[in-house]
Amino acid sequence: MSAIKKNIVYNTLLSLSQVLFPLITFPYASRILGPGGIGQVSFIDSLTQYFILFASVGIPLYGVREIAKVKSDVVKMSKLFSELIFLHLITTAVFVVAYIILFFVLKDKEVNVKLFYIGILTLLGNVFIIEWFYQAQEKFDFITKRTLLLRLVFVCLLFALVKSSNDVVIYYSLFFGLQLLNAIVNFTLSFKFHVRLMVSGLNLKQHIRPLLFLTACSVIGSVYVLLDNVILGMISNKESVGFYSSAIKITKVPISMINALGLVLVPQMSEAFHQKDYEKVKYFVANSFHYVLALGVPLCMGIALTAPWTVRLISGNSFLPSIALVYTMAPIVIFIALNCVFFFQIFTPDNKEKSMLVILVISAFISITMNLLLIPPFHHLGAAITTTATEFSVLLMSMFFAHKFYGITIQMSNFFKPLLASLLFIPIVYTVGHLHIAYGLQFIIAAAACGIAYYVIQRFVFKDVIIIKMEHFALNPFIKKFKRSVQ
Repeated sequence: MSAIKKNIVYNTLLSLSQVLFPLITFPYASRILGPGGIGQVSFIDSLTQYFILFASVGIPLYGVREIAKVKSDVVKMSKLFSELIFLHLITTAVFVVAYIILFFVLKDKEVNVKLFYIGILTLLGNVFIIEWFYQAQEKFDFITKRTLLLRLVFVCLLFALVKSSNDVVIYYSLFFGLQLLNAIVNFTLSFKFHVRLMVSGLNLKQHIRPLLFLTACSVIGSVYVLLDNVILGMISNKESVGFYSSAIKITKVPISMINALGLVLVPQMSEAFHQKDYEKVKYFVANSFHYVLALGVPLCMGIALTAPWTVRLISGNSFLPSIALVYTMAPIVIFIALNCVFFFQIFTPDNKEKSMLVILVISAFISITMNLLLIPPFHHLGAAITTTATEFSVLLMSMFFAHKFYGITIQMSNFFKPLLASLLFIPIVYTVGHLHIAYGLQFIIAAAACGIAYYVIQRFVFKDVIIIKMEHFALNPFIKKFKRSVQ
C-alpha cells in the first residue's frame, strides 16, 4: 500500500474516532450537566480556543508547510523546530496575561472561576502539543494510535468521575488532562526524529511576516467559528449556548470524516506547488471536490432529516430547541468541507495568505454583523442562521479566487448526482418515522436503509468514479489477503 493510501487509512480511523468520541461522551455529559452546565463549559472553552488561536500565531499551518520542506535535513529541521517552539512560548506568555485581564473584565458575567483557571492551563499546554511536526512528517499512524488511546482513557474517566450537575469543573478538567497527556507524549517522542531543541543561532525574525498573515487568517477565520458562542453567551444566556453547542456538535461531527483526505494531502500539495507541478495539483483538487460532495451531500441530507432523533439521542429531551438549529445548519457540512479543500489544499500550500485574509476579513464582518443583529431577537436560532450564511459566503469567495488564480472550478454534476441519490432518503425516513419503535432503532434502520439506497444509486445507476474508487480502496486489502490465503 502506498504512503498516501496508508495515511488516508490512518486519518480515516482518526476521523471516525472524532465522530464516535462526541457520540459517546456528549450524550452522557449533556444529560448529567444539562444545558446550563454544557453552556458554561462551551462559553469558557470558546474563549480559551480563541486565545489559543491568537497565541499559536499561525504555527499549526505554517509548521506543517515549512517542516515538510526541510524534513530531509536534520540540522535545518532542528533549527526551524526550535524557532517555532520559542516563538510559540513568547506569544503564549503574552496572551496568558491578556486572558487573565479578560477574567477581571468578565467577572460580573457569573463566570465559573475554576473553569477560567483550567482555561489558562489549557492555553499554556497548547505550546507543546506540536501536532504540526508529526503532520509534516506524515506520521499519521502515530497520531492515530496515540489519539485513540488517550480518548479511551478520557471516556473511562468521564464515566467514572462525572456523576452530577455539580461536576462541571471535573468535566472541563478532563479535557485539559487529555491535552496535557497529548503534549507530554508528542514533545517527548519528537526527539526520536533526531530533532533537537536549539537555543543559539536562531532567527525568529524571519518567520514573523509569514506568520502574521497566517495569524490574521486564523484569528479572523475563528470569528465565525468560535465568536458565535462568545457573543451568544454575552447577549443571551447559558441555556442558549448549550442548545447551540449541541446543534453544532451534531452538524460538525461528519465534517471530520470528510476531511480525512485533506490533512493527508497538505504535505503532498506543498511539494507539488513547490515543484510547480500544477497538473498534479489539479488532479488532487478535482478528486478532493468529488470526494467531498459524494460524502457531504448525503450526510447533509441525512443530518437534516434525522434531526429529531439525533438531538434526543445525543443530547436528551431537555435540548429539543436544538432540532431547529440542526435543520438550519445542516448545509455547513458541505460548505465547511469544501472550504477546507480550498484553504488547506490550495491556498495554504501555495502561500496565498493575502487572498485568505481578504476572504476571512469579509466573512468575519458578515458574522459579527449578523450575530449582533440576529442573536438579540432570535437567540440561538440567530447564531445558527449566521453560521450557515457565513460559511456559504466563505465558499463563494473561495470559489472566486480559486478560479481567478488556477482556473479551478467545482463540477456541478458532482453535486447534482449525490443530491438526486439522496432524495430517496425522504420517503425512507418518513416511513421509518412511523414505526412504533425507539428513537435509536429508528435512526439505525433509517441510516442503514439510506446508506444502502445511496450506494446502489451512485454505484450502479450513476457509476460514480469516486464511489467505485472508495469501494476498491476499502475492499482491496481483504481481496489481497484472501488471495494469499488460498495460494
